[in-house]
Amino acid sequence: MSTDTPRTALVIAGVDGSDDGIRAARYAAGQADELDADLLILHAVDDAAVAGAWGVVYDPTALQQAGQVVVDEAREQAIDAGADEARTHAQVVLGNPAAVLADRSRQADMIVVGRRAASGLERMFVGSTSVAVAGMSACPVVVISRASNPDPVGGKHQLAVAIGRQTTGTAALRYGFEEAQRQKAELVVVTVAPALPAGSAGGYKLTDEASEAFVAENQSHVDSFVDPLKAEFPDVSITTKVLLGHPVDELVKVSESVDLLVVGMKRHPILGWTAGGVIRGVMAHSRAPLAIVH
Repeated sequence: MSTDTPRTALVIAGVDGSDDGIRAARYAAGQADELDADLLILHAVDDAAVAGAWGVVYDPTALQQAGQVVVDEAREQAIDAGADEARTHAQVVLGNPAAVLADRSRQADMIVVGRRAASGLERMFVGSTSVAVAGMSACPVVVISRASNPDPVGGKHQLAVAIGRQTTGTAALRYGFEEAQRQKAELVVVTVAPALPAGSAGGYKLTDEASEAFVAENQSHVDSFVDPLKAEFPDVSITTKVLLGHPVDELVKVSESVDLLVVGMKRHPILGWTAGGVIRGVMAHSRAPLAIVH
């Protein structure tokens, strides 16, 4: 008989002293509560900061102390947001922030980071770090902004998953189904097709046979991924949509009416997991927390 102890669920919030970092900690508190998970508030002091710029050498002890202030404040905010004090931990480590979070992601169920840092110690978790974390993480990454998402989420009872026209995998869609089931929310599955070429005023004319065929082709693409999962998640209410326009613009509009927007990240044959222009654009402008899944 196996004596293995079941692994305790873990949510990690990467913080840097910025408003976005605080928002990440508060959002992570809610997720840890829903997942019955431990919460780790993590701040990484970049190795490069110790060496400093222009030959200036910073005292590692001073940076450690400053980082402790950052995680202590974020921990207080997380507990204020409902995190279990006994299960909420804070840690300051030395290393590149994205690399540290990617390494810790192997033991985590979710990582939450701020979208960008407008202030904070050395601006550790700027937008490029969020992109890097999303690309290297072994678990789903949620990117959130205090400016775009200042209020508690969950009141809209609707999640959305974006399926690209070239999508071949279902990891992001399955994650969306799982989250919708856990949160008892409606799931909206969308794909964005290019708008009608110049020459047809007002966009696609759905009465036009060619336009209808184009939309039907994209709808069929969505259905080919959604239909096999419906039987696994019979309690999830599902709506599918084919939107016409630029993917970033349309997905940002979708994000205004949902509690979470889920996107998948494709693997580049040479570069590995990388965020393309669409994901970067949605990361920069999403009005809802953005979950990125490999």
